[in-house]
Amino acid sequence: MWVTLYNIFAILVFCYSLAILFSYLFLVFQSFRAQAKLKVDLPDDETIKFLLKSSPLTPGVSIIAPAFNEEVTIIDNVNSLMHIDYPNFEIIIVNDASTDRTMELLINEYRLVEVPYDVTTKVPCKPIKRVLKSTDSRYSKLVVVDKEHGGRKADGSNAGINVCSNKYFVCTDVDCIIEPMALYRMMWLVINSHDPMIGVSATMLMSNNCTVDKGRVSEARVPTRFIPMFQQLEYLRSFLIGKLGWSNFNALPNISGGFGLFDTDVVVKSGGYDQTSMAEDVDMLLRMVTYMSNSGHPFRVAQVPKVCCWTEGPNTPKQLYRQRIRWARGLFEIISHHRKLFANPHYGVIGTFTLPYLFLFEFLAPILEGSGFLFMIWLTLRGGVNWETAAIIFFMIYLFSVMLTLIVILFDIVSEAVNWENKSKAYLTLLFASIIEPFVYHPFMSYCSNFGYWQFIRNTTAVWTPIQRKGVKKKN
Repeated sequence: MWVTLYNIFAILVFCYSLAILFSYLFLVFQSFRAQAKLKVDLPDDETIKFLLKSSPLTPGVSIIAPAFNEEVTIIDNVNSLMHIDYPNFEIIIVNDASTDRTMELLINEYRLVEVPYDVTTKVPCKPIKRVLKSTDSRYSKLVVVDKEHGGRKADGSNAGINVCSNKYFVCTDVDCIIEPMALYRMMWLVINSHDPMIGVSATMLMSNNCTVDKGRVSEARVPTRFIPMFQQLEYLRSFLIGKLGWSNFNALPNISGGFGLFDTDVVVKSGGYDQTSMAEDVDMLLRMVTYMSNSGHPFRVAQVPKVCCWTEGPNTPKQLYRQRIRWARGLFEIISHHRKLFANPHYGVIGTFTLPYLFLFEFLAPILEGSGFLFMIWLTLRGGVNWETAAIIFFMIYLFSVMLTLIVILFDIVSEAVNWENKSKAYLTLLFASIIEPFVYHPFMSYCSNFGYWQFIRNTTAVWTPIQRKGVKKKN
């Protein structure tokens, strides 16, 4: 009997693992195609900069960055935003009723004074108390919104949308360090798209262990601490294989809340960010897709293959745990709230292919891994495990995981996505992370996902806890 149970279990695990491997290979193939296409369609940075800077038709962009208790890094991060090189942009910092010195530091550093401002409520948000601008012409692009506490980033983002004056906006985290060429790269895809571009996702990496000089990452390195090191590898896989692959056939499921560009009008017509959502970035894009599909309008969502943004990631297991619990709850929420899109051709490739994929291989994977682990323990106690077969299955999965890292490194070399300070050291560190990741990081992620699902099922009150920032290294 135990042999029969184990054989059934082994066959199911093998078939599911094989399906995941083939899906990854499909995304790798699509990423290769996207890389080849972008080599032709995306000129070098200097050409893009010259063409967009010299054209009077280059669209303006509003950069919206909600802030709550960010006194440790707020000045450095606003200075970083000030160093963006783009002909027409504004920076909107939304103070979400911070209880520390965030607002005081902004007022003193940038000589802010309250100004009369006619705020049109285009999307719902908590009341805006005042709008401030600088008396110093050097900071003429800066707008600071002081509002009542909304509890989550989505409410602050909506307040920024209500104040922004441009056709496109970028939603980012205030701790992010944006590459000077980021807006040029994103807007080039917008301008050269045959169909209306409703959103652009950009490659985002960990700033942990990087050196920052005058608001820019001057020395890019892979983090040396294990948690951000694993996340760096995870982000590279996600952006250079996953998201780039999805975008190649207009099936990108989300634009990162850390840094993404959106069509303001489409966002407003879609209702803005949902203040109650734990996955407001995915939810926002899916509602935009729903709006465009129901209106019968063609649309595109694209991915920039070069790094455009750096963010400080969790440094401790506790911070990582809180982040991944929130992400898991958000995924469950998306599966539940947007089920009408699933396998529905009316919503294009995202409905017919992407969302079923997310359900089968993103949502179900931690559940199957957790239950499979418990089943293996039970079979071991019963003496029903064929260890030779189990070792072969594990080795196949392990080898493929390391192979994905090698592909990511190859993509980085081809696309020049990241200008690493020491490429050889960076690639060796990423390879080292991929070797130990399946034994340490991945099991922890699986546990966090399952616990987050359980919290969602129990309807446990969700608490959004921002990461405690340590700041980045500054060049002497």
